[in-house]
Amino acid sequence: MFKKNIAVLQTRPLSGKDGKKLRKDLERLYPSLSDEDHKRLFANKTDVNLLRLSNKAQVYACIGGNPLFFDPTGREDVLIPTVYALWLCPKLLNTLYTHSEVSSKVLGGADLFLQGLIVPDQGLGSFASGDLMLASIPQNQFPFAIGVMEASSADIERNGLKGKGLKLLHHYPDMLWALGDKSVPDPSFTPTRVFPQTSSIHSVQQDLASESAAQTETDAPTAEVNGMHLADNKASPDATTPPPPSLSASPASHEPDDGTSESAAPDNMDSIVEGLLIAGLHTLDDDDLPMQTNEFYSKAVLGCKPAGLAVDIKKSTYKNLAKLLKAFEKKGLFGTKQVHKQDSLVSINRQHDLYTAPLSSWLSPSNQSGSASDRQSRDVSTSGSGSAGAPHGQVTVSYWYRVPSMVRPLLGSSAAPKDELYSEEQIRAVLDDYAAANSLQIDSSSVKLDKLMASNLFNKKEPQMEGDACPLEEVVKRLLGKLQLLHKITRVTEQGPVEVVKKGSVRNIQLTMEDRQGGRKHVTRVVNVESFGFEADELAGILQRKFQTSSSVTKLPGKSETGKEIALQGPLLYEIPKFLTATYGLSSSFIDVKAKGK
Repeated sequence: MFKKNIAVLQTRPLSGKDGKKLRKDLERLYPSLSDEDHKRLFANKTDVNLLRLSNKAQVYACIGGNPLFFDPTGREDVLIPTVYALWLCPKLLNTLYTHSEVSSKVLGGADLFLQGLIVPDQGLGSFASGDLMLASIPQNQFPFAIGVMEASSADIERNGLKGKGLKLLHHYPDMLWALGDKSVPDPSFTPTRVFPQTSSIHSVQQDLASESAAQTETDAPTAEVNGMHLADNKASPDATTPPPPSLSASPASHEPDDGTSESAAPDNMDSIVEGLLIAGLHTLDDDDLPMQTNEFYSKAVLGCKPAGLAVDIKKSTYKNLAKLLKAFEKKGLFGTKQVHKQDSLVSINRQHDLYTAPLSSWLSPSNQSGSASDRQSRDVSTSGSGSAGAPHGQVTVSYWYRVPSMVRPLLGSSAAPKDELYSEEQIRAVLDDYAAANSLQIDSSSVKLDKLMASNLFNKKEPQMEGDACPLEEVVKRLLGKLQLLHKITRVTEQGPVEVVKKGSVRNIQLTMEDRQGGRKHVTRVVNVESFGFEADELAGILQRKFQTSSSVTKLPGKSETGKEIALQGPLLYEIPKFLTATYGLSSSFIDVKAKGK
């Protein structure tokens, strides 16, 4: 909801009456909110501003402080806490736990799928579809996202951990978070990933160790955080759960799994950010350019950061990213310019001495982000999700049939579920079994029609009668024509396979381009993306960032039409299919390209 830029249209302080109403609403919606919690959130009930945003949302924020609650529709019927409020009151709502590696996808704006959840010892608890839930990692007490459940606990118990779980409403570090002071609750929060909160784990372990002093020395203490067990750092070397990485520890103390020593990162912050900058350039292909400088820093530069290394550009002599880039641009390492009023990296001098020189030893290949195509596959998340290193490919389309009631006895499926789907091969096999069971087989290529076949597969005006011989292929063809045709599209994404089942034949993605000013201005339109499991709004944002252009999403005309149209500025008629094929493995046979008027 807050992925795109938002503007504050109106700001006004709450009156005393409105402040009392706000408190009553919070007490009604969040009964666990104590007086101390309320004082921690609002120092004075009148010191609250109401902000109206360009996306119709309303935000309640402390005067001169951070946004604390928001109403997504502006109808004043719901109040949802922001991450700033959740960091002050982490137990305000029930929490779903996921892996630290999965947090990077959620921070990028992707919904949290059930496949990425960690189930505590006591289970996920009881909840309904539409309930507000938080997202966190087991080793960190601070949530990093809030959303609504798209499946109930009963659905999960019945179907397992498959499909959509938490649909995001707000997360760190989206545009709503950026309205505040842009602070984080702990150094474990980075723009690209949430790491274990090492300090809190140590404190829990120390408290637990003091309470269990009567235990024998051979009993290794175990910390329990939210029902999930964390092995003590003093556990034996063969313990299955390794201690979480320390964000503040020196990289020199970090040893790789193979037992070999890794060269320590330099103590000088200038050397660290310079080394990461050059390593980040190595992860980019020319096809990735132009790229906004802030995106280059957050994804490419910080993506090369070794685990456990703290990077703070403010502690360097450069102080900020702009000065760092300007210094290396003067050296001729790369070129930048403004693209659509945004500072962007437009070229890389791959012959430069700094680029061709070997990378520092502490920037080992295992710390690199990989090739640009691999990195792009990891960074782009869709409503679906393979493994982190695998491409988002393998889009498969298969056709299935649903059997109506009148021909179910013909397939011997009277006791089978009505929504069961059959492939064409299964239809043939079941038809063969039916013919064999009723002694209707004449030879391998023909069968004798019984009353059920003659009445359901042939019209009254046709000459075929009960007892007549009929080619088997003709019977199969007519039977398939009586069944409901459906298509199933399976797309592999990082959260797991996404399946879309719809009636009829598959509808290809269609691209058209409109020339508005005699070749000087073009608009490229994309429709039917929902056929392959994409969310139009999410894909529009991905294409907008990829091609550095503006985009809009509108509903297609027609009462029965549920799809949306993506419109992008620029001649992208052939670039978008290449991107969809390279990033998502979508075959060109599923993409129709047509220039308007042709």
